[in-house]
Amino acid sequence: MKYLFQFMIILVFVFLGELCEFLIPLPIAGSIYGLLLLFIALCVGLVKLSWVADVADWFHSVMALFFVAPAVAVIDIWPEISGIWMYLVFMLVLAYFVTMVITGKTADFFLNRKK
Repeated sequence: MKYLFQFMIILVFVFLGELCEFLIPLPIAGSIYGLLLLFIALCVGLVKLSWVADVADWFHSVMALFFVAPAVAVIDIWPEISGIWMYLVFMLVLAYFVTMVITGKTADFFLNRKK
């Protein structure tokens, strides 16, 4: 019963995120809205971490399964991308480093601002 309660709390935030995606005309996925809403609820104390921790740990442990479908899709379209795969890998690595630098600079800005 505990796991069902925790799953339902997460599901409520997924639903609220999808509702935000429908109501707010920004190109942001509903899952992102849901994560932000859950994060805010955890920070404010509206939701206790113990209310969602076990199911969140389970989701984290099975997260690798969610990458099977994209991997199969890449294998399926390999004939189309076989000539440009080096460019795609380069762009992925570049995007990774750009994201890492921007995230680090943003975190550094907010940490220094707090001091």
